[in-house]
Amino acid sequence: MLRGHGGDHANIRSKPVSERYDDIVREYIDFVNEQVGTYMDALAGFSGHYTTVQRQVHRISRPVGKRQENGETIVVYASYEDPSKPDIIHNRIVRADTYIETNSPGGSNEQRHARAIVVFLFTYWEDEIRPRLAAAKGVPANQIKSDIMGDLRILRRAILHAKSTISPEEHRRLKVVGSMFPSSTPIHISYDDMHQLFVFIKQDCARLIFSWLGIKNGPVSPEQLVDIAIQRGGK
Repeated sequence: MLRGHGGDHANIRSKPVSERYDDIVREYIDFVNEQVGTYMDALAGFSGHYTTVQRQVHRISRPVGKRQENGETIVVYASYEDPSKPDIIHNRIVRADTYIETNSPGGSNEQRHARAIVVFLFTYWEDEIRPRLAAAKGVPANQIKSDIMGDLRILRRAILHAKSTISPEEHRRLKVVGSMFPSSTPIHISYDDMHQLFVFIKQDCARLIFSWLGIKNGPVSPEQLVDIAIQRGGK
């Protein structure tokens, strides 16, 4: 801060210090790892809801003495209070079988969460990481290339703009995950698919690092890696 004429203060913005290319890649890997943790925690939550309600349904539906309840419709009440409006409670009532199906492995809750992570992974790459990598390398952003991120761009577009369906034209552009997600069919991301996406992303991060460091014949190839740890060091 410098004091200017008339007693006003003026902000003096210095030229930003150039970021290290490998530090930016490491930041993205850390971000990917955070999504892995969030994904696993969410699946554990869905599994817990599934198991709890399934047990409740079994207990309620089971004949007790001369009392028969098998013909009754079993529902699940879910509600929460708005802390800013304590007089309002938000709730929903759904059939138990619908609730169980929603929280089942591969069910709609898991699919929505997995698709959201795909969108998040690409958006953070495209809007935050890719421009910074380009700046660190001194090249236009379109020269920072990644096959898996190009595929995530196509998946993201399908999820947000095409009811999660990849058109045949877009499907032909996929370079890495074409066999995982067929065209003209709603995208279904299984547990194994999601973890394979995480691995593909980390492998391409390794390719970026290898290229930046000029490594052509390393002890392992990026395709052999399933996780990455980056140490600080000069180029």
